[in-house]
Amino acid sequence: MNVIGRPPIASPALLSAAAPAGTLNPVPHRSFSPLHRPALWLGVGLAALAAALLWWRREPRPDRRKVAVAVFTNRTGDSSLEPLGSMAADWVTRGLAQSALVDVVDVGTIYVQGRSDSGTPTDPRRLALRNGAGTVISGSYYVATDTIVLRASVEDAVAGTVLQTVEPVHAPASEAVQALDQLREQVVVAVAGVFDTRYSPFTSRPSTPRLQAYQSFVAGQTAYWRGGTPSEVRAHFSRALIEDGNFLASAVWLAFIGANGAGCGLTDSVATALEPRQAELSPFDLLTLRIASARCRNAWAEAYRLATRQAALKPRSAYAIYTAGFFAISSGRARAARELFRSLDPERDLGWVSDPAKAIFWRDYSNAEHVLGEYRDELRQAERQLRDFPPRLGTQLYAIRALAALGRGSEALARVDAAMRLPQDPTARVTGGMSAGHLAYQSAIELRVHGDSSRAREVAERAVAWFEADPARVTAGYYERHYLARSLLLLGRIDEAVATMAFVPGADTTDPVMITLRGVLAARQGRMEQARAADRQLAGMMPEPAVRSLAVMQRVRLKLALAERDSALALFRGAVERDEIVRALLGNDIHCDPLFDGLRNDPDFERVNRGL
Repeated sequence: MNVIGRPPIASPALLSAAAPAGTLNPVPHRSFSPLHRPALWLGVGLAALAAALLWWRREPRPDRRKVAVAVFTNRTGDSSLEPLGSMAADWVTRGLAQSALVDVVDVGTIYVQGRSDSGTPTDPRRLALRNGAGTVISGSYYVATDTIVLRASVEDAVAGTVLQTVEPVHAPASEAVQALDQLREQVVVAVAGVFDTRYSPFTSRPSTPRLQAYQSFVAGQTAYWRGGTPSEVRAHFSRALIEDGNFLASAVWLAFIGANGAGCGLTDSVATALEPRQAELSPFDLLTLRIASARCRNAWAEAYRLATRQAALKPRSAYAIYTAGFFAISSGRARAARELFRSLDPERDLGWVSDPAKAIFWRDYSNAEHVLGEYRDELRQAERQLRDFPPRLGTQLYAIRALAALGRGSEALARVDAAMRLPQDPTARVTGGMSAGHLAYQSAIELRVHGDSSRAREVAERAVAWFEADPARVTAGYYERHYLARSLLLLGRIDEAVATMAFVPGADTTDPVMITLRGVLAARQGRMEQARAADRQLAGMMPEPAVRSLAVMQRVRLKLALAERDSALALFRGAVERDEIVRALLGNDIHCDPLFDGLRNDPDFERVNRGL
């Protein structure tokens, strides 16, 4: 917790492709008598009707039972009360989701699309239609003497008509947040009335937090959904918890952000602190906490099972479905991942992530398609992303690996050359962001595993040249030196690879990935005792639950380098039995890693390799 965009509409480049001069056949002029005109207008009408029907079939209608909640408009004239608009939308969205009366647009959408870059609330109907919702909750608030008044209505997002008004909610201006509970209850009642649904008031729900705490929570939500750094997000949620120690949703989000970049020490400490208070958490928040802990322990299969339970709680939440898909592909369940991703409409269901961040959805979806051998679909999706959005290294890699798998190596090579001129891609969500050197190395091993060894060498040479052109590139990312050494290994330049790894900072001697590569290089040089020492070091890590799954997969690689295939296969099968297979989304996955060559064609290995 670690993009297609809009469908193309008659590209101007395609419409204006002019034929060479002199090749156009002139169309003879036709005159129409009065007798011909009725037929002409009938034809025009039929054409218009056909066009309308075609649009109706291609453009899915907004779902009337899907509800979006817009940021409330501040009419107080007091800018310090501006955050209340987001708080109201957030609290109402969570209440509607808890009521299960209707499908609700994911709460993250409030923070990604709810305001313009200048901070102005987005037009409610536009927000709803963009996310496929046929109904929208909109509202505003103002001050009358010392009282703040919140008004809301339920509207048809297509027609713009008011379906139900909500009784105004009043509260002392100094305690505005206390009005949100009543507002939420009344909005839910109004929605139940619109859809003629029986509704029982909440019997158990968290109380509204203190104003300052909720302001910090909303700031943290905004920072997270808009791509803020883990440290920035952590600071907001920490402040919210300091301001209101009973605001447990902030504690859960602290654990969540710990597993997503702020550090698993944070996740572990929060989980321990919340152990005696788990009964106070909502079922969804409790699962979020447990998923974060599982992720920190590298227990990807456990995280997948927890995420599927979370998705069952909110079966129409695109965020919950994506999360289950992410853990499905990470734990080797490519087919399940593909089905989960296919159930989402990327045009309407991803409003909770910004356009650049949608790359993570396509990263994971493309990976599932690639593992399952659906290369044409993968290529089609990548080409559409490249057409609809600025080209990125990650998207180019999806196209390159699909072309490699389809036997179109010359096109893949041309794509590599074009891609390596692009800047680093932070949207790929790999450690440090994807660099051109990373892309070249990854492209090389994809070409190699799909049988194009000569072009694989060419691309590996490009990777080495890119890193060596600027020494700073080798230290720019955590694993950049590793990618350079891997590229040199692919080219058989073992001594240079050993020299490259010799300068890795000493702290990295505890990283299983670095230990393995050093051991493999030692084995290739005939230094078997050093290679076995690396294997013993990895074996010593296996009793630690948080490292075991990673350590065992690294030991399989090292055992193969030591020519101990039976031991490697036994380790691999044990990992399968314990459900501890870890797949890399954009790295040395078992699918393409040359260090797994010794297991290729083994039935057990291939079954896992193909995500079956």
